[in-house]
Amino acid sequence: MRIIPSATPISSSDRAFNYGDGVFTTLLVSEHQVELLPYHISRLEHDAAAIKLNIDIRALEAAIAEQVKTIKSGSGDNASPKYVLKVHVSGGQAGRGYARSEDSEALVRFSQHPYPVHYDSLANEGATVICAQTRLAIQPLLAGVKHMNRLEQVLIKHEVDDAGVHDAIVCDTQDNIIEASAGNVFFYLNEQWYTPSLKGSGVNGVVRQCLIDSLLNDNCSLHVGEYDLSYLRKASAVVITNALMGVMPVQKIQMPDFSYVDFDVRSDAIVALKTRLQTALQN
Repeated sequence: MRIIPSATPISSSDRAFNYGDGVFTTLLVSEHQVELLPYHISRLEHDAAAIKLNIDIRALEAAIAEQVKTIKSGSGDNASPKYVLKVHVSGGQAGRGYARSEDSEALVRFSQHPYPVHYDSLANEGATVICAQTRLAIQPLLAGVKHMNRLEQVLIKHEVDDAGVHDAIVCDTQDNIIEASAGNVFFYLNEQWYTPSLKGSGVNGVVRQCLIDSLLNDNCSLHVGEYDLSYLRKASAVVITNALMGVMPVQKIQMPDFSYVDFDVRSDAIVALKTRLQTALQN
């Protein structure tokens, strides 16, 4: 595994460039601390193993810490209290062909980006979403993995932009709810939280896993399974989660028949879920 300076051009032989052969994670850095870092490290280790990419996870964790330290020292008093740090792990460089040679060295790049400040207002107002027409393919070998093959999400984002909304609920080809365009979904029904199974599709986000762990550790009711869109019509609250937005309430969903379902963005259940995440961030 080798750390590549961010200014280094990407080679035309890079396997991430040619085949999407690699994994990534997107970190939120707040006050020079990476939020949910253990979950990001665990996911990088899991996802790299899933695509048979050999990485030194401890060296990668140290490199992340060094990158944050470098950004802090370079920005001084003008440092933004929040920014986004993307960790990009490529399958390395090779000639033509899908096969990755055994001695192919994983390449790690970092990139820094501004925090999307509109998430702060949406956290209070709630997001308006559609139900995407694009369906996620079912592939258990890659389910849950944040790999670099994200063409489905590109198509979904086109739908979101065309509709002028904030996000979309996305189903798989068997009409099971899986996730949002770039986050996971929880819904509250009969005083219990539900979240879709990711056995066949989707990305296991770090906030999703953190909330699952928190709820189960406290013996709270949580259901993980296969649910179609009819469940959202019955739900009293829906949220989208990811590392940047945290727990984002959904205000309104436009269903495939163009009817709307409204939700309480300030429900006690959402407040409690946000508190769980905040507690995890402070520990």
